[in-house]
Amino acid sequence: MSSTHYRRFIRIIRPVLICLCLIPFWADSGLTAIILSPVSDKQIVIQRRRPQTTLVLKVTNTKELASLRVATAQNRDGEDHVIDATVSYEKNGVTYIHYTLPLKKGDNTFVLNQEEQELKIRYIPVRTLLNIDFEDPNAFLFHRTTVIPKECALCHSEELPKDAGLDTARLKKNADYSPVCFSCHRKLHNENKWLHGPAANIYCMSCHRKGTGNTHITMLTGRVDEVCFQCHLNKMKIKNMDHVHGPVGTGDCTICHDPHGDSYKFQLWADGKADLCIGCHRDKKNTIKGALGFNNHGIINGGGCVACHSPHATNNRFQLYKPINELCVSCHLGLANKEKGHPVGNHPLKDKSDPRRNERKLSCTSCHNPHGSNFRYLLIGDVLGGHVCSMCHNDD
Repeated sequence: MSSTHYRRFIRIIRPVLICLCLIPFWADSGLTAIILSPVSDKQIVIQRRRPQTTLVLKVTNTKELASLRVATAQNRDGEDHVIDATVSYEKNGVTYIHYTLPLKKGDNTFVLNQEEQELKIRYIPVRTLLNIDFEDPNAFLFHRTTVIPKECALCHSEELPKDAGLDTARLKKNADYSPVCFSCHRKLHNENKWLHGPAANIYCMSCHRKGTGNTHITMLTGRVDEVCFQCHLNKMKIKNMDHVHGPVGTGDCTICHDPHGDSYKFQLWADGKADLCIGCHRDKKNTIKGALGFNNHGIINGGGCVACHSPHATNNRFQLYKPINELCVSCHLGLANKEKGHPVGNHPLKDKSDPRRNERKLSCTSCHNPHGSNFRYLLIGDVLGGHVCSMCHNDD
């Protein structure tokens, strides 16, 4: 064979030889990790309070465990964030690995094994159950068809871990006892300072049972107050009161209360004295936070909003515990039983029509802002020049 023919032969055969050499590498490097959860035939849509979800992988090739990598997709700077596994189980030669995926509002993309596989999740944060639609086929719902998939049940059993710290002998006496939930939802139990009774005792089926027995789970949506009132009987009376707080009126107690538990008393997601309230009542933020030059009502720094307002309902406007003047003089005792003479002479304090608010009677709030003001004494205007007085007493 001439040198020319030899070189031509080498050029032809070289790609074939390279491919033959790489066949073993390709065979070993293929991704065999199977996503068990979350899965969906279409785009995965997750609706929940906490911005995270659990990824469960099934790995049949143990050689891949050392190189298995889960990460967020690259950001604008070309960087990605590797996510460490939280726990793994080995059963019958198969390894099940769990990851906690952080979610941001909107579209999220995660990559497995250097982008060999991609997982796309759309996250919709929720504060209220009123706008959740689990009937949407795109909405991911782990318990949609069964309490726990057969393969998951290999590890997640009704046997509580030794460090659970629960009196299982006592808890088992209740038909709502749901120990199988604990292994996945342990964080709801362990990481919250204030727990709802059913969550504290692993009585998950008290609220989540669908039908009879413990074979189907329902995720509550829409009006949930009827479920709450099954236990909180003392709260049923609020439905018939004249002035009802918006969340109570819509029937969603979970706007303020986490049904499992949270960091604040009564399972509130923020300090119930005030911070929780300005989550909706944004116009009162300066009052609560004490903006520079703003004089807020002292009681707000003490008892907070709930010192005057019922968070549920009363028969008084604005959910006040008492009519306005009665409520004010319960602290400002010097004005108790006075009908006139404040701030001057024969100035009336009640029973007269309010010149500024024709539909209301004269009261303390005719001159004072009960939350706060830029003026002394929480007045609605400046005393100097008679500005506050001229709002009612003018020359017209």
